[in-house]
Amino acid sequence: MAALESVEDVEAGPGLIGVLRDRLDGIADRWVGHIVAKNSAYLDTALVSLPDLRKSCRDNTDAVLRLLTGDAGGEPYAVIRAGARRQAERGVPLDSVLRSYRLAGLAVWQELVDCAAGDPALLELAGSLWLIIDEVSAEAATCYHYHRTELELLRMAEQRRRAMVDELLRGRGRDASFLEDAAVKLDLPADSPYLVFAVEPTSAGRPGVEMAAETLAAGGFRSVWQVSGEVLVGLVALEKSGPEAVLRRLRPAMRGRGGAGPVVAGLGQVDEGFQLASIAMATLPAGAPGLATLEDHLPEALLVRSPDLADMLVRELLGPVLDLPGREGRHLLTTLAVWIDTNCSVAHTATRLYCHRNTVLNRLNRLEGLLGRPLKGRATFVAVSLALTAWELRNVRERGRER
Repeated sequence: MAALESVEDVEAGPGLIGVLRDRLDGIADRWVGHIVAKNSAYLDTALVSLPDLRKSCRDNTDAVLRLLTGDAGGEPYAVIRAGARRQAERGVPLDSVLRSYRLAGLAVWQELVDCAAGDPALLELAGSLWLIIDEVSAEAATCYHYHRTELELLRMAEQRRRAMVDELLRGRGRDASFLEDAAVKLDLPADSPYLVFAVEPTSAGRPGVEMAAETLAAGGFRSVWQVSGEVLVGLVALEKSGPEAVLRRLRPAMRGRGGAGPVVAGLGQVDEGFQLASIAMATLPAGAPGLATLEDHLPEALLVRSPDLADMLVRELLGPVLDLPGREGRHLLTTLAVWIDTNCSVAHTATRLYCHRNTVLNRLNRLEGLLGRPLKGRATFVAVSLALTAWELRNVRERGRER
């Protein structure tokens, strides 16, 4: 604090500093100009706009002037520490950060010379100025190193957590010692039932579900959400409530396509839950936001899990209809799908399609002739229903590729 004491002995110091306070904007502009001209790597690395840089320079200059007068009110070092933390987070090299503070001293000194050339107190104030710049630089360096160390520890912890989740998804949870370690490191119960999620990012690359862990924590659920490959994996412990409570909380937060598997017995079985959650996710249109549970999409899940068999089912059962020229085949299959959805009601199908019931009957007769079988009986009904579902899923996939 020697510099703060020495400036009090300079009679003209407070007067000159008062003048500098009036010129705060000019000093900030000088400092920005020096950074752009002599330390441009700082600006490039920081990924900060010039208006933001100017505001930061002005705030830091004000802190330096308050330190020069011994005015410690308002924690002037807080501005310095906050700036050092930001630059540490952005990965700006420490040398560039410290060089920017030397350029701040230059900007203040140039303003002093402009407004007080010939003043005998100028040289004494200059000594105090550079001592303050050294103190500010040392404070910034200390805070920078501390925050970089903190960030590195967080990064290492995140890597360990990601590795733990990846190992669980590979089936390592069957190893009792690994399972115990993973439960401790992830802060999750080993023997609780789990609901597992697979969620794709949005088309803009943002997370497919917003603040999932925080949303669930508000309801008393412990969970871990970790990116694995290109998919966000969610492991939700059902310690106090069933899966319905989790789904109610997450559905409004969905922004991408997601799936939830059936409940699994413990943390050691989340690999099975994730595989089934991924299948549930694939039953939804590509790129469409939503959350599918496997139990609600079992027929689609069967087809998604066996895409070759699904394509064969479409080809063998619906091929003669799909081979029709123009849009006739699509009109016939749409009629068939609506007829099945309305519990085989000709009247309701006609209403849904805005056509006469005789038109529906004619289309159904045409379909029976093309398919070579009557649209009756459990075996035919199940086969045709699955074939239609497979055809719709294929159309959904093709539309997703076109986006």
